[in-house]
Amino acid sequence: MKPWVAVTVVSVLCAALYLPYLGSIELRGEEPRRILVAVNMMEGGDWLVPHIGGSIYQKKPPLINWSIAAAFLATGLRSDWVARLPSVLWIGGFAIAAALSLRRRLGDWGAASTGLFFMSTVAMMDKGHSAEIEPIYAAQTGIAFVLWAAWWSEGRFWRAYTIPWVFLGLGMLTKGPPHLALFYLLVIPSLLFGRRIKDLWSPQHLAGLLLMSAIFLPWTLANLQLTGKAGDTAKTWAGEAAERVQVTGINWKSWLIRPFQMLADFLPWTPLLILGWWRNRSIDSPPNPEQEQWQSSEEERWNHLIRGTRWGLLIGLAILLLLPHGTARYAQPLFPALCVLLVDQFRRLNPTLQESLSKHWARTNAVAGWLIAVASVAAAIFVPERLGSNPVPAWTGALIAVAAAALPLVLATRSMVLPALVQSCLVMATAAGVGLSYAGVYMDQHGDLRQNGRTMTALFSEPDRPVIFYDTDYFRSVYYLRRPYREIDGSSELPQGPAYLVLPAKNVSRGAVKRLLRTHEITELAKPTWEEKQMVVLKVDPRPKP
Repeated sequence: MKPWVAVTVVSVLCAALYLPYLGSIELRGEEPRRILVAVNMMEGGDWLVPHIGGSIYQKKPPLINWSIAAAFLATGLRSDWVARLPSVLWIGGFAIAAALSLRRRLGDWGAASTGLFFMSTVAMMDKGHSAEIEPIYAAQTGIAFVLWAAWWSEGRFWRAYTIPWVFLGLGMLTKGPPHLALFYLLVIPSLLFGRRIKDLWSPQHLAGLLLMSAIFLPWTLANLQLTGKAGDTAKTWAGEAAERVQVTGINWKSWLIRPFQMLADFLPWTPLLILGWWRNRSIDSPPNPEQEQWQSSEEERWNHLIRGTRWGLLIGLAILLLLPHGTARYAQPLFPALCVLLVDQFRRLNPTLQESLSKHWARTNAVAGWLIAVASVAAAIFVPERLGSNPVPAWTGALIAVAAAALPLVLATRSMVLPALVQSCLVMATAAGVGLSYAGVYMDQHGDLRQNGRTMTALFSEPDRPVIFYDTDYFRSVYYLRRPYREIDGSSELPQGPAYLVLPAKNVSRGAVKRLLRTHEITELAKPTWEEKQMVVLKVDPRPKP
């Protein structure tokens, strides 16, 4: 398979899995925080100091905000679909990097399947459909790992210890240093098994560390200087890390179910994890002097790397499971290494077992395809009555049903496991398309953020009158207000001219607002409850001079 074919395969499957209905569901979780910071950067022109709700936001570095803002500027659109596009591009970037860099060690389809495994896990299918940090962070760590693994096993040490550290530096700009601990947990055991621990103080590794620092430090130093509160910022970052290891206030329920959440995140490939720990004599046995005569040093290094990766994963997952205040998503940067391990162990199985596994896998795809087809028809018949509208035209629903049933049957004519993996990706893409098409309509009718945005847009009927959100802190619904607005904190001066003013009801009789009421004519337009907060919407006009 030509390299461009591999790139095309993983790119098309990534697009099929993620792009349809990418913007159908309204923003959830921390998505508004990531996007609103990006919007404030675009409108305020301050790309170094993130702001939200009129205040400085210092908890996370800004690469995700830069990425979202760049997507808005590049497309000329400001939508949920565009805001989530960087997550998809990074996931696809990892799949392409794996398909190109691991060809010599895993074969053409093996290298491509590494990315396919990763992009089709439950965790990535969930987070990849969001404007969130986790998919970007996991993909950056994964790209660094597969590049290092490929080049280190091939003996290209200058490449191995420099270019991957570029992506580690980008990871520092995305979430900070936690991924470095997970990355080195994979690297150090591999070096120990390969008796190359000296690589850690080699000139190549030092150059990589300097390169990583050159990517992260300029923004960090400029940000600290511009905010003028380096101590407060450092305290915030240190507090974020210290909070995770505190032994007090542990949520025992969350701590006990974390292992099951991690296993669920790696579905549908969790049953295959056992392959990663099957003992393989070519990896686990001590080197045979006679065998070394024909075994290349490249193959030896790869075997050491697989052994080290396996132990690094065990140690890393154990630490994350025991972390007092961790969550299952912290394990996602390890998913790329898990995928490499699965593909490598599968290629070591004997051909008979491979063929048997492939046939069972193909049958499972066929059954899943038929189930999705039945579900699509049932949804097209019964769901619109409950939603009050038909999100999927009848002919589209029928087409999806036929495709879901036919594709596995057509592709199952081949018994190779990697085409079976392609089948699985197509089945998942179909299921995601069916589910998100209806979920998007449901969320649009029952979610609060888009509804709040429509309500605000109707209240602010005068297009030339400024809209001011005063002391509302982090207010997610403003993203869906499709007109210019400003957010200011409680220490800022209120505008003296005509304006729409939105503020918490409890602040109406306090400070600057109380003074404004004495000098302006105030009309109360609404007193809604938005995001579980009692708000007041005022129309403010200066009193005419006597």
